[in-house]
Formats: sequence, C-alpha cells, structure tokens
Amino acid sequence: MNTKCDNTWRPAPAAPIMSRFGEAVTPGNAWREYPRPQMARDAWQSLNGLWEYAIIPADADKPSAFDGEILVPFPPESALSGVGRKVTEKDQIWYRRRVDLDGDHPMRTLLHFESVDFRAQVFVNGEEATDVPHSGTAAPFTLDISPFVRRGENIIEVNVWDPTCSHLGTTGKQMLDPTGSFHPAVSGICGSVWIETVPETYLAGYEFETDIAAGTVSFSLDVRGNLRDATLRAVVLRNGKAVATGEIGPEGRLDRPLTLTLPRPLALWSCDEPNLYDVEISVADPVAGTVDRVRGYFAMRSFGKARGADGKMRFTLNGEPFYVLGVLDQGWWPDGLLTPPSEDAVRFDVDFLRSCGFNAIRKHIKVEPRVFYAHCDRTGMLVLQDIPCGGGDYDHRFGNAVPRWGMFRRELADVVAQLRNSPSVVMWVPFNEGWGQPGAEKTRQTYKWLRRRDPSRLLDGPSGWNDWQGGKVMESDESGHMTAWPADMAEEYSDVLDCHEYPGPAMFDSCGARVSFLGEFGALDADAGPEHTWHDQPRTIREIEARTGKPYNYDGDPQGWREDLARRYEALYEKLLPLVARGLGGSIYTQAQDIGIERDGFITYDRKVPKFDTAFLRRVHGRIITAFRTCLQTANH
Repeated sequence: MNTKCDNTWRPAPAAPIMSRFGEAVTPGNAWREYPRPQMARDAWQSLNGLWEYAIIPADADKPSAFDGEILVPFPPESALSGVGRKVTEKDQIWYRRRVDLDGDHPMRTLLHFESVDFRAQVFVNGEEATDVPHSGTAAPFTLDISPFVRRGENIIEVNVWDPTCSHLGTTGKQMLDPTGSFHPAVSGICGSVWIETVPETYLAGYEFETDIAAGTVSFSLDVRGNLRDATLRAVVLRNGKAVATGEIGPEGRLDRPLTLTLPRPLALWSCDEPNLYDVEISVADPVAGTVDRVRGYFAMRSFGKARGADGKMRFTLNGEPFYVLGVLDQGWWPDGLLTPPSEDAVRFDVDFLRSCGFNAIRKHIKVEPRVFYAHCDRTGMLVLQDIPCGGGDYDHRFGNAVPRWGMFRRELADVVAQLRNSPSVVMWVPFNEGWGQPGAEKTRQTYKWLRRRDPSRLLDGPSGWNDWQGGKVMESDESGHMTAWPADMAEEYSDVLDCHEYPGPAMFDSCGARVSFLGEFGALDADAGPEHTWHDQPRTIREIEARTGKPYNYDGDPQGWREDLARRYEALYEKLLPLVARGLGGSIYTQAQDIGIERDGFITYDRKVPKFDTAFLRRVHGRIITAFRTCLQTANH
C-alpha cells in the first residue's frame, strides 16, 4: 500500500486562538499518562501520536493511499490533529498505525479506545477485530485482539463514519455548521488509544459499593478465563498501609461480591477532606501459574437528601446538610474541541474552579476523559454529570422527541458503567432542558431504570424543562417567584426540582421530597479582548446585533470592565441570599470558561486571562455558604 505522509507535524490553522496548553502539544507528549486511573496495570503501551489517515467518500472502498498524518487523540476537525477539516455523513475516515508487540504467550492483548465518534470498525493485520461495528461517542470500549496479533510488527486500522446530527447517535453541542451556543462537530478517534497485555485469566472490570454505617466496601468483579480454579484477592490500603484484606474462589465463587470491613474511624471523603482508600486486586490462576494485578481506589462517602429542621429538603454529604455551590462546565477547547489538549489542561480547569470557591461542577452535555474524574476524586470537587443528548431523537434543538429513541439509552448505560466507581460523581442529569427528552412515559422509565442501575446517586431529571411529574414546571407568578405544580403521582421520579433562569436567580418552591435547585443562572458577559476571543460565527454575531440593537462587543468602560463585571457578579449573588433562606439547596452559575462566541466564563476560552480575582470570588461564594449554615442554625433553635 502506498502512503504519502508529512513527517513534520504542526497544528492546523483551524482555530482563531490556541490555549496555552495546546501550544505545548507535540506528537511526543500527546496524552501520555495511563488513561484509566481506577484500574491501572504496569504493562501497557500508549498508541497516541501520529497515525496515517485518509478522509474519503462514505460509499468508497478502502483507500489505496493515505492523505498524511493525524495526531491521535485529537479529532480531524481540530487544530491539534494537524488536519483541521470538516467531516460530514458523506465522508469516512481511515486510520492506520504500525505497532510492535513482543508479549509472551499464553497472553491476551487488549486494545482500548477512550472515545471514537461515532461508528468504528477495527482491523488488525487485515482481519476485523470488531464482531460488529462499535457505535457510540461518550464511552470507552475494549477489544480482545489476541487472535489477530503476531510477534513483531502489527498493523492496526480503524474505519470511522460519523453522521453527527443526521442520525440517532448522541451529539451534545456538536453542529456541522455551528451557530449560537453550539460548536464544531468532532469525528473519529477523539480519546486515548492504548494496548495492554494480560494473562489468559484476568480482571476485565469491577464495581464497588460502600456502606458507611456498616463500614464495608463490596467489590463485584468481572473475571475472564479460568473461573473454576482462579483465586481473587483484594488488599485495601490507607496511606500505603494495608487495612483490610479478603479473598474468594476457587470453585466458581468469583460471581459473588467480595465484602471487606474497614477499621474505624473511617476516613470519609468530602470536599474539604477528599480521603481515598487505595485497593490492589489480583487474580491468580494456579493452573497456568499467572497473576493479573490492577491498582485502583475508592472512597467512603454518601450523597443524599433529607428534610431539615426548617422543613426544607436539603442535599446531604455524609449525612450532613450541604449546599451545592457549582459552575456549569462544558469542557470545550479552541484547539482540541471536545478533546482537551493534555492531562495538565484537564487538571488546570478543575483546580482553577476550586480556587474560585466552587465545590461542584455540572459537567454539561459532555463526558470527559477519566483523568478528569480522577482529579475531581483527589481534590474534592463534586460532579453533576449530564448525559450527552441525541441527534435525531427530536425535531429541533429545543423541542421534544419524535417517536425514535435511538442510541440514548445505550449511551446512558455505557456512561453510568464508565463512571460508576468515581466518588466525585454524585448526581446524574439524564436530560438537559428539552434536548432529546422522549415524552412522559419514556422519561419516567428512564428515571426508574437509572435508579435501579445506580441507587447510590441522586437523579436530576430533567434539568430545567418538562418534569412529567407535576406538569411543566416553568411557571412564575406576578412577583417573579417560580412555582411548581403539586406532584400528581405517589412515586417521585426525581430528587431535584430544577429551575433555569437567566440572569436570575430564581427558584421553585419545594415540592414533595425533592430539593429545590437552581440548575443554571448567570451568564454575565464580558469581553477580555479580541486576541482571546473566538469570532468565527459572523452570521450568529449579526443576529445578536440585530436583536440587541448594539454591536457585539462589551460596551462598558474598556479600562474598567473587570470592576464592572465584579459589581454585577456580586449583585447577582446578593439576590441569591434570600433564596437560600427560602430553601434553595444549590446553584449552578453559567459558566466556567468562554466558549466560541460565548463570553460569560470566569476565564477566556484560551485559558490565558482570568476575569476575576479569585479571592474576591471566594469571598462572594463564602457568603452563600454562611447564609446556608445560618438558616440551618436558626431552624434548629
């Protein structure tokens, strides 16, 4: 096969601006950390870096030549891929990479993909390794390619087709021709790719359940291979010291959970003290004489709801009343789009928001690489996880669903399985507003399925739209107070009564056993300068100018925009104080960063210019927490 590859990689001119993290990316340093922190092995090989690629018509045969090189894991639409071109449903993408493998036998070779958008077929040495094409966007997948690999050089090829908005797959805020609050579509490989070599008998995955009252942790394990003779052992460590050990098997007992009792006092996980227990799990096959070892971690914590002394429903963390003070985080980047430039970039976003005084992130219509959740676990940042909405499941972006259900439930199941072990994830948000919401009965059935699948977390369903439990909770009285209809059925499907109001703030009065929650508000606009702003949507900007009657630029004092923004922000949070006393259980400010033409972030899209003094933000946010604690103390007396 002939190839024509440019060995000199450089970012494509696809982004008006670059992040400071994107400017540091090279083929040699692109996403080099182990991608799965809660199930780590020593023997692994990163396949991130330069691959050959070709973009050809969707109805064409396999290409006879490649277009050049693409930097994986960045999508071809992004600047960091080095390609920077749009991919539509009329296209298909081919990738090729040569890999040297020298594993001993008998061993299994596992090929992992963190994210491929949307439909992928994988070939190893000319043979298809996917039983059926893998379809999805948000969740990783693994292939056992052992039957197809050989010692020495191997050729891995990936074929991807991505219809974006014209099919039933999940898309989130992707759009082929972005406008308004939507952003460029991504396609193909857009997450880390790596290989592991494991014994014939190995651990394919695990889930854990914790019980603070009992002081126990239970592991449910997915073991492959010789289940009759294998023995599984788990060691729990705290600060490097073993504190609990357990073992199960052999004789077919590996399908039972392994429950360990931890010594007291328990090291509970909280935002202020994000205590983690390490765990080492090994699967031994005495017949083959092999042992598979993985490392992970878990936390002892509970997140729930309870009625306080004032009669209001409140969130609780480890049984104590807790105010969720959060920020909407969409996780887009100017140079990588939905793929962050690096692991350091991911950690920077979380650390920056922590420095602003927030204790929670609403991860908005996107699933991040697993390093994001691991960093939230380690730093004590709560995550309210949205599920990306579907493409063809609704008539238009803000309408209800047509009778097709598409890929949503499958993606929902995959995302829950992927993030099930992350202690920082405390709430699922399956529907954002009306985006892909399927109607009353399917909405309720989705909630019920989600409760069965993961009873350990709260459920916000939906965020800011049709409640399907007491009517459309989008009403307000003459005084501007948001009100909710009484629940019309005995079973309550959601834990949260979620109001969206811009700029707000506003709230629904508590209804039934749900917590009143302000899921979106704010969005105060400020332009930090054209060199930090993405202005590539002239049609949208003209529409905004026509609607507002003024230029799409910050029209205040160009020298005093920071002071003006701070005044507006403090005034907004001043209005939040009486709502906390009224029973508001949490609030999510929009948003973490500027994105595209949206300029309402705490920092610019390129992550180079913070718009606020973080000490000022911590002071403003501290008043909300103080007000919350004061109203609880007053009620108790």
